[in-house]
Amino acid sequence: MQYYSDQTNESIAKLLFMLFQMVMLLIVYGFVYTAMVGVKLASAKYGLTFMAYLPEVLAVAGYPVVLYRTRKVFAAGNRLRAVAWSLAWASLIIVLLYVHLDNLVSP
Repeated sequence: MQYYSDQTNESIAKLLFMLFQMVMLLIVYGFVYTAMVGVKLASAKYGLTFMAYLPEVLAVAGYPVVLYRTRKVFAAGNRLRAVAWSLAWASLIIVLLYVHLDNLVSP
């Protein structure tokens, strides 16, 4: 018979949260890559400067900071809040990147 262990449950929860964060980072970076390809195509067509890449650079630099902050929230015991903030920031970044692309190519 196996006994309940708080320490084992805590370490498994941390591991699952780290895996969740890695998957979310890969998803966000996948969308950032597609947005960069879109900006490259738009800059070739419309003659845009390198400043058109600024939102993508901010997303690449900003989302790991969000993940670091949510890891602190998770460690403080607010697990659901940490997951919700990670998902919310990821969706906000993805939506803003595609709004940026729409603004680049719309007349």
